[in-house]
Amino acid sequence: MTAYEINGLVAEHDEEGYLKDIGQWTPELAELIAKSEQIDMTPDHWEVVNFLREYYEEYQIAPAVRILVK
Repeated sequence: MTAYEINGLVAEHDEEGYLKDIGQWTPELAELIAKSEQIDMTPDHWEVVNFLREYYEEYQIAPAVRILVK
């Protein structure tokens, strides 16, 4: 099992990189994951991430792609 480690937190993920426990997500962990993919998080990235997290929290499902492209 592979894991991300930050500030003493060990967050396990599957072979595709998805967190095993979504409750371990933090903005700092998101930054670490982005860096591991050679991505520098911009305000636009955070806008999308925050929208997706809020949508999932409310509906317990990922939004349809058409909602994201509007």
